[in-house]
Amino acid sequence: MDANDVYNVAKALSSEEYLKLIKLLNKDLEEKNKLKTSKKAVVDFTVEDGIKYLIENYFNKVRKP
Repeated sequence: MDANDVYNVAKALSSEEYLKLIKLLNKDLEEKNKLKTSKKAVVDFTVEDGIKYLIENYFNKVRKP
């Protein structure tokens, strides 16, 4: 079965059933998109945060010879 067959069957539905079908398809698409976008959230750093981190961790570090 291809998309054209499904489309023709969907057009034969009553308007109420057609809306239910659309909601179900949108729900499936949203669930698939959630699975694909399971990346870790990136922490939002400001320039000041970056400078503070560099000063504390690299420039003020005591280096042993």
